[in-house]
Amino acid sequence: MIITDITRIGDPQILLYEGKYYNYATSSGEGFLVWESEDLVHWSEPTLCFRAIDFWGKSHFWAPEVVYYNGKFVMHYTAQSRELDSLRIGVAVADDPKGPFTDVHGKPLFDFGYAAIDGSVLVCGEGNYFYYSRDCSENIINGVKTSQLYCIQLDDTLTNVVGEAKLMTTPDKEFEFKSLNINHLWNEGPCVIFRDGKYIMNYSANCYATNDYAICVATADHPMGPWTKSVNNPVLSCREDLFGAGHNAFFTGKDGELYTSFHIQTNPQKPSGNRRTVVGKVTFGEKNGEIYQTIE
Repeated sequence: MIITDITRIGDPQILLYEGKYYNYATSSGEGFLVWESEDLVHWSEPTLCFRAIDFWGKSHFWAPEVVYYNGKFVMHYTAQSRELDSLRIGVAVADDPKGPFTDVHGKPLFDFGYAAIDGSVLVCGEGNYFYYSRDCSENIINGVKTSQLYCIQLDDTLTNVVGEAKLMTTPDKEFEFKSLNINHLWNEGPCVIFRDGKYIMNYSANCYATNDYAICVATADHPMGPWTKSVNNPVLSCREDLFGAGHNAFFTGKDGELYTSFHIQTNPQKPSGNRRTVVGKVTFGEKNGEIYQTIE
């Protein structure tokens, strides 16, 4: 496990490109910063790779995810729309992993009439899929503000949605109920991979600004589900040196092994939006007849 010196961030995602790692994160009031490394331990000073405030978003620049696809770096990101005064997801592209990125549409990627955050792409044999969270700020279920996970398909540029969105998961397990005291429930921060014949989803539960934030796992036979949450959840929450572990993103390291980046609380005595990037190696097994995931 690598606990980096990158703090005052959230939602880190790491991309390996031509022998270098690039860490994108919730990090700036103007858009998004990027850090560069050759070993996942020593990181450069950050640079602004996308000045998102110049486009349709006015604030709340969250959860950037960058994929290299068809010769372009494609970033999906969250922002508060000036026009709608509501959270939406946008898409930007660049020719270099350090930017500058430019918004593709000059408006959100889609607008289904509700707040949406935390977009993540899966490119697989079944097609291109886009997972996101219907945000709790505008989604009240049985009197509780609730974040749920959805999926919709993308076209062959990854910059347009196709078809209709489908509900993937909703908070419905005991380990996901630790934020009921503040009248909120969360399933957010999805990321999906295909491995050993199964689609494996990591997602986060509970409040991001607490030590109860946790990484969880679910599996499916198809990218659109149905999804089964493991009885071995949560995958990672609190331990002696990690508090509030959440919002992770898979990536492959230089050694060909599967890793994930995620954030923890910088100061667990005063949990907040100030979080730190952590990197861990991911392994999967079986326990109690269901998937068991470790991050080490």
